[in-house]
Amino acid sequence: MINIRKIKTQYQHLCHLVSSRRVKDALDVLNKLVSESGYSDFFIQQEHLAHTYEQMLNYMLEGVQDPERDKVYNKLLTSILELADRVKNLLMENHSGWHTYILKQEMDREVELTGKRVIETLDDLSFKRELDEMIDEGRVSPEATDDRRRKLSAEIFRHLWLSNRYNEAENSLSTAILSCRDFLWYEKALYISAILLSGLRYWDEEKVHRLIDFAGEEDQEVSARALVALVILLFQYDHRVEFYPNIIQRLKLLKDDLKLEQNIEKIALQLIRTRDTLEIGRKLQEDLMPEMAKIKPKLEDKLKMDDIRDELLEEGRNPDWESVFNESDDLYRKVDEFMKLQMEGADVYMTTFAHLKQFPFFNEMTNWLVPFHRENPDLSEIYSSRSEEFDPDIFVDGLKKTPFLCNSDKYSFIFNLRFLPEEQKKMLSTAFLMELEGMQEMISDEQLTTGDFTTRTVFIQYIQDLYRFFKISPFKNEFEDVFGGKLDLYRSDFFSEIIEDDSITRNIAEYLFEKDHFDEALDIFRMLLEDRPDDRELLEKAGYSLQKLGNFREAVATYQLIGLTGEMNLWTLKNMGICFRKFSDYNSALEVYERASSLQPEDQTIESLIGFCHLKLGDYQTALKHYFKIEYLNPGNQHILRPIAWCYFALGELEKSDKYFVRVFEGKPGYYDYINYGHVQWALGKKRDAVELYLQSLRDLNFEMEDFLKTMEDDRSILIQNGIFEKDIPLMLDYLHYRLMK
Repeated sequence: MINIRKIKTQYQHLCHLVSSRRVKDALDVLNKLVSESGYSDFFIQQEHLAHTYEQMLNYMLEGVQDPERDKVYNKLLTSILELADRVKNLLMENHSGWHTYILKQEMDREVELTGKRVIETLDDLSFKRELDEMIDEGRVSPEATDDRRRKLSAEIFRHLWLSNRYNEAENSLSTAILSCRDFLWYEKALYISAILLSGLRYWDEEKVHRLIDFAGEEDQEVSARALVALVILLFQYDHRVEFYPNIIQRLKLLKDDLKLEQNIEKIALQLIRTRDTLEIGRKLQEDLMPEMAKIKPKLEDKLKMDDIRDELLEEGRNPDWESVFNESDDLYRKVDEFMKLQMEGADVYMTTFAHLKQFPFFNEMTNWLVPFHRENPDLSEIYSSRSEEFDPDIFVDGLKKTPFLCNSDKYSFIFNLRFLPEEQKKMLSTAFLMELEGMQEMISDEQLTTGDFTTRTVFIQYIQDLYRFFKISPFKNEFEDVFGGKLDLYRSDFFSEIIEDDSITRNIAEYLFEKDHFDEALDIFRMLLEDRPDDRELLEKAGYSLQKLGNFREAVATYQLIGLTGEMNLWTLKNMGICFRKFSDYNSALEVYERASSLQPEDQTIESLIGFCHLKLGDYQTALKHYFKIEYLNPGNQHILRPIAWCYFALGELEKSDKYFVRVFEGKPGYYDYINYGHVQWALGKKRDAVELYLQSLRDLNFEMEDFLKTMEDDRSILIQNGIFEKDIPLMLDYLHYRLMK
């Protein structure tokens, strides 16, 4: 039994090898695939390609000058890929058992019954008569309820989807669809999905050109979908686009007409947002199972350094940065956060509607991709439920207009209405009318401020429809998940060929940065810094991204580059200090905090950090001076008491330490406070008091014995300095074990 997963992996590896110009390795993988197929014609073609390459290598070694060599070389590469396409298709057709290939075999048999081996022209299509009737205006009603029309639409979709290569017949069919006025917008929109799915299954340059044709349509519902499909297809086959220069040449010619740069930016951002749907779920799962409890105790935690002032010591984003990326215009500010997230493309309804895809409607593959329109015959049952309390037109028209649900979810919503009691339908109708009025007002305002509202809305809704198709539809296993990767379009060759405006790439970086995708934002910041190495804000954001990713040494190196072109500001110095502390370089941290203090002498946070650096360096007397300054300036600050008490303990001034710990315990002590005060009591000779304090820390549900043992080990040397016998420490730990067991 042939392993389909292995075949797909080998095929993808071959494509990568060709892209990397490792031709011999690619031919070896191709040979394995051909062997799996057992098809003699493939053997002959593969051997011919291998022979051609060997000859090319020999000519190169002999120094033969061939002005056509580059052209022959590129032709060889495309031939390897195209043969691999055919081999993979045959293997999948014969061994996958997928419904896709069963349908394809049925379609091929239908062609053979006509006495032809393949469809070559439009006249060879089995539905040519019905198509002629459609094109011949007036002979077939354009009403969507017409059964013949629905059947024809299904036939066209199936043919465009299942055809491996688009030849004269398919190209003529696409031209007929675009030129005939009787084809309605939602039919054209559905055919775009057919071309996209066909292209994802089997590469063909003509499929890309057909999507470009549809992208030129005047109807935004059609053109916007075609642009999304075009971008997805080009991204998925980015390693091939270079071999088909006509694609890029044509796109460059149409760049202004199609507003390619602006639209690719919107599509790229929306694809990234949709990817976040899974990220949100992943982060929630991680929040439920935090690993922070396993992190070793740190002196910062013991002394509750973050509480010395109400502000956290961790520096956030630089307040001087302007939000370069700003799609949240007036429309978004008028709605609540939930609606804002939905409008931006964060799939807030994904979970809500995922379980409402069980209606029979969704058993048909095309219905996952069909635009929501009132003429859809599948809505007839909704219309038939009309009553005095329930007007289905309100919902259908309202859902058609709302930008806040994708098409798939609109169908889920409307079908679910059938199961509501009449009273609930009435209440829902009233509420829906009110919401619709408010929504229409918002949409009108948006349309006045931006001229591309419909296009952007279609981008969002169509990408969400596709997301549901590839993620939760019953057909998902038969398609490569286009949302499975990072969707870093900015790294693709076609993106760099089309996008000349750096601000678009910068906007994508800003969005990633604002959404805490620091690794990808950093990737773009580094790209931009190659051309603008002195850009202060780029350096700051690159450094901050490295810092958030835990690459503290690289972050420091990046922040230091700012100092080569100008003075470092307070924000940069503070963040450098954080990074130095993270890898325990307290001398360097102290240096930058002192520079920061010279810029802002009265900043108590900086003062406390200077004190902490002295504390970590063992200079407790100097640390106390800084802590006393904070206590003097802010006498009501309970949190400064901890480090003062600890410094006195480290200096052996136990009575003074005890005095300050008493004041700490007038507030709300934590488990580290119990340990630290226990140390003082033990050093004072009050072992039983120390035991009770230690036990109190261990009774905290958030503090485990492993944490306690690690803390005691960290504090071993300072305990010994305060007169505690080293041999008594393990005895104390065992005693605590016994007490806990009782």
